[in-house]
Amino acid sequence: MTGFEFHAWGNRLPGGNAMSDSNNTIRMSRVLCDFLVLTLIAIPLYIFHEFVPPYRRGFYCDDESIRYPFRKSTVSRQMLIVIGLLIPILLILATELFRTLAWEKKCEQEFKTYQVRNHSVHRLIVRLYCFIGYFFVGVCFNQLMVDIAKYTIGRQRPHFMDVCKPSVGYDTCTAPDVYITEFTCRSNDTKLVHEAQLSFYSGHSAFSFYAAWFTSLYLQARLFRPLFSRLLLPVIQFLLFGGAAYVSLTRVSDYKHHWSDVLVGALMGSAIGIFVALFVAEVFKRREIPSCGPTNEFGLIRMDRPDNGISHQPSNGANTVVSTQHVIVSEVDPANQRL
Repeated sequence: MTGFEFHAWGNRLPGGNAMSDSNNTIRMSRVLCDFLVLTLIAIPLYIFHEFVPPYRRGFYCDDESIRYPFRKSTVSRQMLIVIGLLIPILLILATELFRTLAWEKKCEQEFKTYQVRNHSVHRLIVRLYCFIGYFFVGVCFNQLMVDIAKYTIGRQRPHFMDVCKPSVGYDTCTAPDVYITEFTCRSNDTKLVHEAQLSFYSGHSAFSFYAAWFTSLYLQARLFRPLFSRLLLPVIQFLLFGGAAYVSLTRVSDYKHHWSDVLVGALMGSAIGIFVALFVAEVFKRREIPSCGPTNEFGLIRMDRPDNGISHQPSNGANTVVSTQHVIVSEVDPANQRL
């Protein structure tokens, strides 16, 4: 992350200036600072979940949007955390291993080496630290925004009445126009009552779309050449977004969120994922494209017109234009050029 940066080239940067030794040295003080920053970001999350009560909103007793039955989640929070963290980490790990062992095997001399004091560190470790570290930073950013919204707004979930069973307006609704603020929940499950007031906006949707956007942009940047088939990478990216959409839609069908909660969660998660990938992790600036890759992979060709129409004067004095033929030449993939 901020502890050190890496570039594609061994002894010189693309601009031609020799790198200083400090660019090759990993300073442990900055690495420790990275972990300290992550810890400081995580502290507010712990405070929110353990000590901060959600804003207590009232309700109208005839509000049908909060009278749905309570159902268990199709995708539980624990399942979401495990899958949502595991899949991006495995994809990042597989991508960096594939690049190191396959694409960069003939270009080892183009990549710089790293050192911690007197010990060398392989560039694979540096890359995993950077990209997985930035991913976790974005996870903390995303969850912090979710918790701020949830605990500040305190919107009731669609199953609020079924879980809370308020003392007023639950069994009978004699005054549908009265906004009820003085009530007590008769349920003994305080955890469910607490959660029933945290509907806006959907943390499941925000996290799913954050992970999908960050991972898709990362793969697009780091897998700069076709991976066995040109269809493989788009299929992986589609599956990431398809999984995020499925998780989000189940929050509506399980009566955990209103549709607007899910929509805002998807938009916020997408915005944070794009921002972290492009402007914090800078995945496209860290593509590390070596110069030894194939230049015409998958038979890419283009049609070039080397000359314009050629005129000549025949013996009868009339001008005849000879049609120009297209010449097929190998196309150099722009992705294989140095940044």
